[in-house]
Amino acid sequence: MRSHTLRALGIALLSIASASAVSAQSRTHVVIVVGLGGASEFRESFHDEASQIYTALTEQHGLSADDVTYLGENPEIAPQMISGESTRANILQKLAELSQRAGPDDKVVMILIGHGTDGRNGAQFNLPGPDLSPSDFDLAATAFPTQPLALVHTGSAGGGFVQPLAGPNRVIISATASVREANATEFGQFFAAAMAGGGSDLDHDNRISLLEAFIYAKQETERYYEEENEMLSEHAVLEDDGDGQASQDASLDGPDGLLAATFTFGLGTGVLEGGAVDDPVLAGLLAERDEIQRQIDELRVVRNALSEDEYLDRMEPLLIELALKNREIEAASGGGR
Repeated sequence: MRSHTLRALGIALLSIASASAVSAQSRTHVVIVVGLGGASEFRESFHDEASQIYTALTEQHGLSADDVTYLGENPEIAPQMISGESTRANILQKLAELSQRAGPDDKVVMILIGHGTDGRNGAQFNLPGPDLSPSDFDLAATAFPTQPLALVHTGSAGGGFVQPLAGPNRVIISATASVREANATEFGQFFAAAMAGGGSDLDHDNRISLLEAFIYAKQETERYYEEENEMLSEHAVLEDDGDGQASQDASLDGPDGLLAATFTFGLGTGVLEGGAVDDPVLAGLLAERDEIQRQIDELRVVRNALSEDEYLDRMEPLLIELALKNREIEAASGGGR
């Protein structure tokens, strides 16, 4: 019972930013890491994916360039975009720097693009020099006591990062369900496409959530293998309820997906192309969701003045109402068909 409310607290801390003055103070920081490519075809495709995500975040989703970092294998190929080499030391230093300037409600996302392996010491993400392990990220995460964290591992053997990193206030996405899925993955190209918009905006609110990006990339990956008449060798998973058991079918119905649904990128319905939403029913539902979000944001402001039980008792029904409203919006916009 109490574990349920503690899970709700984790969801609350990841609540999406609205247009109110309260949530406007919250920022999202993204670190994109491209590891060792090996063959030239991988080096090129990994950079293409990273640059697509970088451009989408800074030009479509309204993130400041100061809040998006791209660390790559070869910074010289795009010095205007890549701020440093993707070494383990540089990654950990960047996270340490972010911990010093991130606000208590800011969100931090790390996106790994490259190859993963399963060695004697467990899962590793391949980098120039020493590789990155789940324990490296877990240790760095202790510097973010309140900030929501997300790790997206688009490479092979990424499933080995899920269980060690699962916990409250965290979203873990992996292109593979286990370290045994060690072949080069296709998930990354579709996750990059999802971040760029298009068909991934399931509720048509001009925001892309991590849940929407996951669902889109997973479906397109499966479609790719089917069209190529190849056996599916990667099974994308998402973990966000802290129990360490990832789901291939994450959704608003849970158990995994609720937290990822609140982790959004974008400027919201107020900046939809062509102005306001044409469908009055959908517009009304979006307005109702904004009102629920406003109440959540206001409650967060007075968090320190409430006891834990009082805060959770007031927050949980709002979070449930928000999840149900998101489901209505998806159905009204055609996502439920």
